[in-house]
Amino acid sequence: MNIETLKVFRDLTDTGSFSKTAELNYISQSAVSQQIKKLELVLKCKLYRRQAGRILLTPCGDKFYEASRRIVSVYDGALKCITSLSAERPHYEVRVSSIYSAGIYMIQHYIKRFLSRNPGTRISVEYRQFSQIYSDITSGRADFGFMACPYRKAPGLAMRQVASDEMVLVAGSSSPLAGRSSVSVRELSGQDFIFFDRVFPSRRYTDAFLRSHGVKGRVKMEFDNIETIKTAVASGSGVSLLPRSAVRDDENGVSLHTLSISDAQFLRPIFLIYSRERKLNPAAKNFMGIFDAGRKAAGGAEHARI
Repeated sequence: MNIETLKVFRDLTDTGSFSKTAELNYISQSAVSQQIKKLELVLKCKLYRRQAGRILLTPCGDKFYEASRRIVSVYDGALKCITSLSAERPHYEVRVSSIYSAGIYMIQHYIKRFLSRNPGTRISVEYRQFSQIYSDITSGRADFGFMACPYRKAPGLAMRQVASDEMVLVAGSSSPLAGRSSVSVRELSGQDFIFFDRVFPSRRYTDAFLRSHGVKGRVKMEFDNIETIKTAVASGSGVSLLPRSAVRDDENGVSLHTLSISDAQFLRPIFLIYSRERKLNPAAKNFMGIFDAGRKAAGGAEHARI
């Protein structure tokens, strides 16, 4: 038994006509008859009796009509209320374009916090190459972009540093470094490194760090994504400098081992990028507010324009 069946019973009682009831419920007259028969079968009693060409309620039908009328009335009222609220409240979407390492490993807690405060709002995250994120923002394909170490200026765009990710040395389980908790900058010299391709901002940032400390290592392999780098490291092909957040709990201490850099601070900045010229919808403004709140809590964070 469902609401639609109760509505058919109510309408048939109110109109006294199978054809009108069928028309009101967008079904055939035979479907009306079948639903009434099914009701009588479930209730194990007759609901109607015929008299002089009319259909009249039996005592059982009369009792059931009052209940059906109230139930259908409550249901119809709820539908009207929900429809009204839906019409009054626009459905907004927040579109995010992010590099893989920031999107997967760092910004998920921001997204969860936003959704907990804005239930029903849709947020979509697309993982893109760093070079595609600027065009996503300028073209309006995305409201926000997340990048590490932005590599060039772009007119009309603004950026805000929203996080810093500690960079650590990552070694495979067969490496002599496995089992240690830290490594000095000097010990990085002479290592076989597996890095991002040279065009990546994170690679340039890593190269600059190593140069500033006089570290000379051998770049054995270069890849365009962080998961491939981790796979190569786990296989014993070399070590890498990666964000700590990129090594999952189920990997750390098993296939991969993370070592802090004991005598130098190496932090990779994560930036939120957005258009200064495009008006944000209310949901996007609320998303930006997540980072405003975080900045106030931290006592103020750098805000720059590019």
